[in-house]
Amino acid sequence: MKKFIISIVILAMTASLTAQVSVWDGSYEEFDTSNEKGLTEDNPILIENAAQLAFMSQLPYSTNNKMYYKLTTDIDLNYLPWTPIGLLLNSTFYGYFDGNNHSISKMDLALFSLAQGYIKNLTIKDTDFIIDDAASYPFGSFTFGAVNDDLLLIENCHNYANITIKDGFNFAIGGIIGRCEENTYIYNCSNHGNINITNQEDGTHPIVGGIGGLVYNTSFCYNTGDINLECSFINNVRTGGIAGLASKEIQNCYNTGNVEPIVYNEGMSISGGIVGYVGGSSSLLSCYNIGYVNGDSSSGLIGQIENEDGFVADNCFMAEHNESIGYGELLSTDFMKSDEFVTMLNKYNDYYKKDVEPFVNDGYPIIDTEKIPAFDIDGTIGVKETNTDNNISVYPNPAKDFVKVSTDNGQQTTVKIYNTVGMLVGTRLATSATNEIEINVSDYKSGIYFINISNEESNVTKKIVVE
Repeated sequence: MKKFIISIVILAMTASLTAQVSVWDGSYEEFDTSNEKGLTEDNPILIENAAQLAFMSQLPYSTNNKMYYKLTTDIDLNYLPWTPIGLLLNSTFYGYFDGNNHSISKMDLALFSLAQGYIKNLTIKDTDFIIDDAASYPFGSFTFGAVNDDLLLIENCHNYANITIKDGFNFAIGGIIGRCEENTYIYNCSNHGNINITNQEDGTHPIVGGIGGLVYNTSFCYNTGDINLECSFINNVRTGGIAGLASKEIQNCYNTGNVEPIVYNEGMSISGGIVGYVGGSSSLLSCYNIGYVNGDSSSGLIGQIENEDGFVADNCFMAEHNESIGYGELLSTDFMKSDEFVTMLNKYNDYYKKDVEPFVNDGYPIIDTEKIPAFDIDGTIGVKETNTDNNISVYPNPAKDFVKVSTDNGQQTTVKIYNTVGMLVGTRLATSATNEIEINVSDYKSGIYFINISNEESNVTKKIVVE
């Protein structure tokens, strides 16, 4: 009798766990929008089953009417034909989607088409994307890409799906997102799936990365999946563990996956453990690479840099089985599992910690998610430099002990200093009769900072390097 009761309890527990996953049968179900649900983050529209998630894919979305959605259960899309949310009527999802730390599995296409707003707290797993005869759109498991310069935040999203693309051409391919725009922020995300691309026809500069094909502002992200390409291109293929092509800032990111493109005919592969190709005015801060990089033009962390004068790299490291062009210190893999290496990575902030048993990263350092600062959706992170006022300047740059800020005589000026993740590290309120304000930075850790200078006539942000 006792064994019988235990069996009943186990069956009940199993049924309860099974009931927490909603399996899609191809139907659509409207969700509850009463009592102003969806108008605020505190009162979101609840997505309670797979049919309601599918219903989202049938709706029109508008940049002037962004709604809030929250998932309340795990979803199994059952490999049924899926229309990415936002694609059906206007190609874009405008809104805010909180996965509420749930998962979606068995997908055949990306969850969203293009997107604006945010996608956060979601895992994609138990999925193999197999895309034949692909069109020329970007591809990522969560979303194809961002919309122009409108804000898109992808936060705490993790991909365990493999991506296979064959017999077609995709311009930008990533485990999380295909193509970012300047106002896209990828924050605390990871890719664990492999990306395999085969039998590609000739195209224009394809870019492939574990997190995104093209990224801009990327922080606290990592990739463990392998990137394998076997294709025929006349133009260059750009691949990287984090990004194929990057502009702006990549900070506190690492890659342990292998990046191994093979390009036939007259093409060339430009590959890096973190970034294949760095464009524009960019920075790479506190990153490391373990994976093997195998390309025609490869250099461990970075494959190629467009503008040496506009690029800053600091506190970056790579396993010595790769090569270096000067951006990143070569270290042994044994050393990169040590306490000392964790200390080196934490030169600016204590965002890394040692990987201990039971290992989740084979003993290499991991991001300490408990210490990651909260993302400010209003844009505190990713401070931007503005140079619209020629009457204000900051010098010397780089600086060691002091930074001097020139201002107009007699004006009360507020000077605020931010680090690269938008955290305020210093404030100074002064009225200068000598047209100059001096700031002591001798106690600052070496790295990149942004100085905001504001008074009655100006509001300017300048980027400086403290050595």
